[in-house]
Amino acid sequence: MSDHKYHDNVATPDDVFKLASQRTGLTEIDSDSWRDGLQLILDDLNNSPAFTPYGRERILKDSTEALGRRLQVHAYIQQHPEVLDAPIERPLIVLGMPRTGTTVISYLLDQDPGRRSLLHWQCVDPIPPAPTEGLRTDQRCLALLEEQRKILEMVAQAKVPLPHWEDADGPTEDMFIHNQDFKGLSWDSFLSSTRYAEWLFDETDMTSTYEYQKRYLQVLQSTAPGAWSLKMPSHSVHIEVLLKVFPDARLVWAHRDPYQATGSLANLWKLPKGMTHHPEAVDLEAMGRNAMWQMRYHVNRPLRARERIGDERFFDMYYHEMMRDPMDVMRRLYEWAGDPLTAEVEERMNNWLTAHPQDQYGLNNYSLDQFGLTVEQLKPVFADYLDTFDIELEATP
Repeated sequence: MSDHKYHDNVATPDDVFKLASQRTGLTEIDSDSWRDGLQLILDDLNNSPAFTPYGRERILKDSTEALGRRLQVHAYIQQHPEVLDAPIERPLIVLGMPRTGTTVISYLLDQDPGRRSLLHWQCVDPIPPAPTEGLRTDQRCLALLEEQRKILEMVAQAKVPLPHWEDADGPTEDMFIHNQDFKGLSWDSFLSSTRYAEWLFDETDMTSTYEYQKRYLQVLQSTAPGAWSLKMPSHSVHIEVLLKVFPDARLVWAHRDPYQATGSLANLWKLPKGMTHHPEAVDLEAMGRNAMWQMRYHVNRPLRARERIGDERFFDMYYHEMMRDPMDVMRRLYEWAGDPLTAEVEERMNNWLTAHPQDQYGLNNYSLDQFGLTVEQLKPVFADYLDTFDIELEATP
């Protein structure tokens, strides 16, 4: 795949489908729900001068591979239709604003052998699904870990801090299933305009995405069962659709100082945009405006949803408490969820915390003013949210 050159005539979803079909040898897909999002991505790619030739190649490669995974998942379900008979029961789903400590909680939950996490490598190469005993020893997992080891070596030599890192054998975000329906914010981080994000938040029905996620999880759990622990901050924007597809989901709302989280989100985009855009097209103030706009949805939508569905569906997880005493938070979470937390699992969680200090991949330095933002400007966006929850503010970024 890496030596494949994507030509200038990739303009429609059908063109990408053809490439994905060549890559996988498969021609049948479950629905057309992926087309609208992919068309918006291609429009941005083909009409904006922002992208470098490498950037264009990279996004087309990612699109082709995402669609290829979907073709493979569909083919597997056609051969094993019984996987769809097993329900996804009482998943624990972490949501909230981006950049709120959800990675730590997902890794802690992953220390519980009774739970099942969506592993990073299984969003890269899911088919065939691995058995429980092979979840971290599968050749696909080991190959990706080796690839990552080389990347981390290069990063260390370059002394570049990583704003976000996921081990191949660790938990990832549901986003990387959603991007196979082309309705995921991960695409927005590479694009040059906000058109795609506006469509995603305001104009499209996410039902197909959550139904696809359910099928994907049913495939994975058919060989490696367990109670799912899942996370994706922007589930918070789509809570009603999420509950339509996963009606008995238990929701963990991660809270953090929203000024910090906004600066951190804008900072997160510097890497994907820097990789794919010409330097003069990387507009930090535009990234700041987009971060402010997206954060408004990430606090207002779940506040309104919670008013309708009630407090009892939510466990509130505060970033400052997670930083101070994560095990206290985990004990309270397990108690709320009605799940047993054994001494053995507590010990595994403590061992993980000891081995993974927060600044393991370098401290990220960023400030709101880098992105043309101020606390004063953001106050109205977060007033309702800060009035509702007892959030400890950190030093202004």
